[in-house]
Amino acid sequence: MNILVDQVRIAGFRGIANLEISLPRVAVLIGTNNAGKTSIIKALQLALGDYSRSLTEEDFHIDGEDHGSESIIIDVRIVATDEHGNRVQAFEAEWIEEFEDIIQSEADGHQFVVIRTKCERDKVKGGFLTSRFWMETWPDFEGWAEVKVISKRKISKRYDALPFISIDAQRDIHQELREKTSYIGKVLSSIEYDEKDVEELEKMVADINEKAVAKSEPLSELKTHLDSLSQSFEGNGQTEITPFPKKIRDLSKRFTVHFGEHASNSFSMEYHGMGTRSWASMLTVKAFTELSAKKHKKEVEPFFPIIAAEEPEAHLHPNAQRAIYKQLCETKGQVLISTHSPYLAAIAEQESVEGD
Repeated sequence: MNILVDQVRIAGFRGIANLEISLPRVAVLIGTNNAGKTSIIKALQLALGDYSRSLTEEDFHIDGEDHGSESIIIDVRIVATDEHGNRVQAFEAEWIEEFEDIIQSEADGHQFVVIRTKCERDKVKGGFLTSRFWMETWPDFEGWAEVKVISKRKISKRYDALPFISIDAQRDIHQELREKTSYIGKVLSSIEYDEKDVEELEKMVADINEKAVAKSEPLSELKTHLDSLSQSFEGNGQTEITPFPKKIRDLSKRFTVHFGEHASNSFSMEYHGMGTRSWASMLTVKAFTELSAKKHKKEVEPFFPIIAAEEPEAHLHPNAQRAIYKQLCETKGQVLISTHSPYLAAIAEQESVEGD
């Protein structure tokens, strides 16, 4: 770890009128329903991720006198750290190359980056306008939202080295296996083999298909009858039955996940309970994150994901909750966990817990 989102300020978003929060590498947000845990996560997603596409009128804060906020403002401060998470004076070279001119320095020389996200209603075309700017300072909390942005400091690029990865509370790997945009779908879409491997694997699959048809009377009978289609091709056609995908590129279309105590008694995820399916879904996010980290390392590019998990304890018994918390903590990057679980709050470091 060599950077950290250590401070976040939010104004005018959902139930949050004005808030500052400090974040360690692993932060556990715990509180009652409607305490604002999800709002903090969604505000970060708005600042660093893709939530702006889902922005609605209900996301603008309404005060006790029924006055709606004119804008949503979110400031995120990023600082340099050492491998133990302690703040250090300067960013490493790869992050200096990533952030370029938006890096600023405090009076004592400590470097930082401040990104402001501002959302306003588009009074001409309707909908909402979202803009990002870099800021010169991290001002005192009082009046921070009134600090003006400068148009020439608008940020047009997205920092792919700092992705926001959301793990939804309603997760189900069985459903996600059918969605290309899910994290397991993204892993499957990244599968690559070289030409020699493809040729070897497809030959193996062809042999398996041939044996599967030859050893099955129903399949052999079906093939015999389907071969009669050759009559419409002047006797030149031939049917090929493929119980298993013929092309390696089609493997992901029939991809399944089985789980059990032993390989001999494992069964498909659709027959497991929601606890196992939810846990498996979170682990696919971990796999996706680590694959992304390896790709960035290979290209000598920085990578620091912000992972936000909502209610990871859902459907899990206490022992499993402890295990999934440990797995999330081991994930590369920064982790935010919103939870109702007293077990997670009990095992988290005290400085990592933020209550309502």
